[in-house]
Amino acid sequence: MVVTLTSYEETRLASPKNILLVQRQMSVKERDVEEFQQTLKIYTDATSAQPDNLHMSVQNLPDRSCFIMYEFWQDRLSWMSYLQSSISKTFQRCIIDSLEQPEMVSTMLLPASWWIMNNN
Repeated sequence: MVVTLTSYEETRLASPKNILLVQRQMSVKERDVEEFQQTLKIYTDATSAQPDNLHMSVQNLPDRSCFIMYEFWQDRLSWMSYLQSSISKTFQRCIIDSLEQPEMVSTMLLPASWWIMNNN
């Protein structure tokens, strides 16, 4: 099923009443898993401490070398700004060296009311 947004819906989705969910899937080379996990821990601790980061979660899939990270941000601009930080750039360098294939990144805007309702 393909959903086409009208310009009205696109404008409405871009309003500040949405939060951003970033999903990152990374398949790590087996020989680099331990180093990747250490860098991932530093990244998640630093990212979770950011005022515009609402929540962060990491899943390690059963094969042990595949990681899925979920980052909830106050808005797209906050996330884009954080990507320029030294901790994010360090993590990116680790990803480049450690991954078996390119990282898969997807984003989705969620209604802020959903976040408020589910976190109170």
